[in-house]
Amino acid sequence: MNRNTRLLLAGLLLLALQFLATGCATVKPYERELLAQRIMDFDKAKAEEAKERHWLETLEGSSGGMGGSGGGCACN
Repeated sequence: MNRNTRLLLAGLLLLALQFLATGCATVKPYERELLAQRIMDFDKAKAEEAKERHWLETLEGSSGGMGGSGGGCACN
């Protein structure tokens, strides 16, 4: 191998190591609150979904149907 090839390979190796090392960070539990974004919260609309489910149950005179098992014939 000539000198230019060795320098190029060494540079690529250093660049790859830098990319691998930059993504590793330890986050303390009390720091997660500051780093978390509100948009990443999957359950943020739980209260709104509960209100809508209650409204639909009241409107239709029924309950369930949102993942529950059984039918309306009392044969569960």
